[in-house]
Amino acid sequence: MARRFFSRQQRAHLYRRAKGRCESCNALLSDGWHADHDTPWTKGGPTQVQNGRALCPACNLTKGSALTYTDTFDPRPFQADVIEAIFDGFATGRRVTIALGTPGTGKTLTYQAAATHLLRQGLIDYLAVFVPRVSLARQCETSWMAQDRETRELRGLHTLFDAKSRFGKIRHSDARPPLTQPGAGGTGFVSTYTALATDPATFLDWAEEHRGRFLLVADEAQFCGADDGSGGGTRAGALVKEMHEYSAHTVLLTGTPYRADGRPLVLADYTEPSESGKQQLVRHAEATYADGIDGEYLRRFEMLLHEGSVTETDVGRQWSVEYQISSLESNLQPTLRLPTTWQPMADLVVQSVREKQVLNSAYRGLISCMEKKDAEAVTNYLRATYPGLRVHIAVSSDGKAAQDTLQNFKTHPADILVTVRMAFIGYDCKPITVVGVLTHYRDPGHLMQLVGRGLRVWEEEPFDEQTCRIIAPDDRKMQDFLDQLREQQDEGLRRRQERTQDQDDSDRKSADRDQLTFIESTRMTTVRAVSNDAEVEHDERLLIESLKHRWGVVADVTSLAGLLEDYGSRAKVVTHDAVSVEFPQQSAPETAVPTVALTDKQQIEELNRQVVEEIKAYLADRGITGGRPDYGMYMGKATKRVNKAAGFSAGDVRTVADAEARLRAVTAIRGQS
Repeated sequence: MARRFFSRQQRAHLYRRAKGRCESCNALLSDGWHADHDTPWTKGGPTQVQNGRALCPACNLTKGSALTYTDTFDPRPFQADVIEAIFDGFATGRRVTIALGTPGTGKTLTYQAAATHLLRQGLIDYLAVFVPRVSLARQCETSWMAQDRETRELRGLHTLFDAKSRFGKIRHSDARPPLTQPGAGGTGFVSTYTALATDPATFLDWAEEHRGRFLLVADEAQFCGADDGSGGGTRAGALVKEMHEYSAHTVLLTGTPYRADGRPLVLADYTEPSESGKQQLVRHAEATYADGIDGEYLRRFEMLLHEGSVTETDVGRQWSVEYQISSLESNLQPTLRLPTTWQPMADLVVQSVREKQVLNSAYRGLISCMEKKDAEAVTNYLRATYPGLRVHIAVSSDGKAAQDTLQNFKTHPADILVTVRMAFIGYDCKPITVVGVLTHYRDPGHLMQLVGRGLRVWEEEPFDEQTCRIIAPDDRKMQDFLDQLREQQDEGLRRRQERTQDQDDSDRKSADRDQLTFIESTRMTTVRAVSNDAEVEHDERLLIESLKHRWGVVADVTSLAGLLEDYGSRAKVVTHDAVSVEFPQQSAPETAVPTVALTDKQQIEELNRQVVEEIKAYLADRGITGGRPDYGMYMGKATKRVNKAAGFSAGDVRTVADAEARLRAVTAIRGQS
């Protein structure tokens, strides 16, 4: 089969030939420049250097259009590849584009940008997005376009695109029709897979009405299982497949090639099984941790691995066996559930967060647990052991309260968020720079999703000064994951160094154990620190921690070990008594935490709440308070008066303007009294 995309070597040749400038508009090429076919590939043009040219994204994505746009969107290579693959799908008749990317690759902006380019070309009018979490839906809406209620100013990533033509509002919808306003082309909605499965008729009716005119996006598509004939599909997966039948094109964005249960993704293709029996996801674009290091949007890492001694005995206590955590390959749950295992790791998360906060007071940590009861135990322990520590907990069963916690953790001063899986997927809180892994999940893709919450670079600090500290058990699968991270980080740093050098040159020129046994006790013994800078065993780590304490230095242990090695003075410690190192209680000047805009749905809820409070105040002005048996009757009458003045009830409100009209109505009524 003919190759569609230019290779890395071909791209390098095209870049040098163009002298780093767009061959259409002569603008300097950024990292996300496009390798374009002079004679289109869809018309038989070969993927050869002779038929290639280097273009900036704006020139490539708007070629053939009568309009030129002054976008400031500078796509990363992954984002440019996804957008190009979507356009290629439209040109060739391929109706699904699959992109596999690590956390932090900018997947949300990718489909928002793609929708804008497709709108400009007249290929779509609407965007329909499904995500696994309400927090992601809110993020989609507010990151793209959100209106400040005070200034009425529109803010968000839409400003990266020329106002002559760009996508409008992408509203979070909970399945209440209309999903998009009638005749409002260039808009869209974002909802959850749960909402889709709960009220499929609303979404399928909308899809049929807008057949062939919308881009369908399944974000974090690993939540959508295909029915492979064994009954392993999901309701959401089946409905996404139905929505796909009406779409102009469908995009699957995923962090892992399979679902957590190992089953395939919906609408995805896989290669034939290899000798080992593994199948590879057929993807059209991919971004790895190495790409994130190379592109400077993912942090480097240091991992602190806890070794420990585990005693397992039979129920009759006739025998017991002792082994090390580092020998475990599966069945981690009973070991991780004991306080003697997780408490030392939780303590180290706290110590690490406090240390990071010396650099920036807004830095914070995340702890992921196995189940709700484990998360509650960890939260209670931290609050009792560290008075004043700002600990938040968010678990799915808490519903809206958990969603509010996730948002408040971003926008209010905080130290540690404890959760189960709510922060695994799509949770973007860049001040998180410490991740505690108290969960038994060991699938590499899902582990990457978890630690990825702490890998995203925060623009508040220089790239080279940011690292993510990962605190985890020293079991075998965690060691395998560590090896993968180190290999990817090495690759990213090497490519980054080569790219920098090229630019400089250009300037000069699980099986379970017997169920009749149980884990009697654990004893955490040592902690080793590992990164690409160095491997530091327990005793040496304690010595370096002591030196950090003495010198007042805030740095990763492995970075200091590498520095000492460079100067020929790295400490060689045989043995010494273990000491507990408490980092000095100092902190950086208060740093403003990131602000998070509210979705239209959240603003409507807040305005409706204010209307209720105003009605209560109106009644209180007349001496009617909540203790009266007829209070409900008076509330009903007052509410009807407000509804009549506004022209609609709270249940009829569909826009922020509607909700503001009700608030103005009740304020006017109060003012007349």
